Order: sequence, then C-alpha cells, then structure tokens
Amino acid sequence: MELKNYIDSIKDFPTEGILYRDIQPLLNNARAFEDAIQGMVDLIDIENIDYFAGIESRGFIFGTAMAWITNKGFKMIRKPGKLPGSTLSIDYDLEYGSNTLEIQPGKGNIIIVDDVLATGGTINAAKQLATNAGYQVIDLLCLLDIGLLKEHNIKCLISY
Repeated sequence: MELKNYIDSIKDFPTEGILYRDIQPLLNNARAFEDAIQGMVDLIDIENIDYFAGIESRGFIFGTAMAWITNKGFKMIRKPGKLPGSTLSIDYDLEYGSNTLEIQPGKGNIIIVDDVLATGGTINAAKQLATNAGYQVIDLLCLLDIGLLKEHNIKCLISY
C-alpha cells in the first residue's frame, strides 16, 4: 500500500506559505493505519526494547499502537504539568518560540516516537530529556519526514 496516498497536502495552512502534510486520512483508514504501524515497527530492532516513548500528543497514537503489537511498555513525554509525581523537564527552541517537555524518571531501553519530523527540535529535545531521566534511547522514529532536514539519524516511514 502506498501510504503517501493517505497524506493530504494542504497549501497555506496554518499560515500562508506553509504546505501542511495532514496525516488524518491515514488515521481514518484502518488498513493504512495498520500498515503504517507495522511499517514503523519494521524499521527498528525491538529485541532489547523495554518501552516506546510517545511525544504528546500524536506520538501517543503511534507509540501506543507499536507498544501493543510488540508487547512492550509505553512511556509518555508530555507538556508541563500533565504527569503526576516526580518529573524531569527540558526547555527547547522551536522555529517560532519555545516549548517544554516532561517525563517521569526511570530506567530501560526506549524508542522515542512522534508523528512528523520537521526541524527535529522536539524529537531531539525528547531524546535529551529521556537520557537525563535515566533511559537508554535506542532509536528515534517518526511516521513522516516532511523534508526540512537534509541530514539526520531519525528513522521515518514516509519521506518527502
């Protein structure tokens, strides 16, 4: 199944000059979504993985599905104030501003999962955060690479 057929390109959204890659049609189609999850799992070695760690919020969709079909655990990387108990946080820069992510400390081997790779700021901040929190980051994984970064070590199922 050609998964790019399930990604819509929306011109001038959310602002003029932006070409937005909408993954909603892929999520709407059960077979395309299943193929995407299996395709993402096929990109990685899950032998020594304890957890998938999804970045809020759409990383949760892909990370939990991957955790379920591989019988692994799931960790949440969230916006500030959304996780109970002890957390660690990291501030990072975005193209137009900044943001913060949090995770509960722990141990184990994880793969960090998100939906779309744009500038790499969020997933690289999540990697640093998870490392600081005691996890061993084995891999970084996204459904879709929109082609802004020319060189990176993030595994992506669909690339533009």
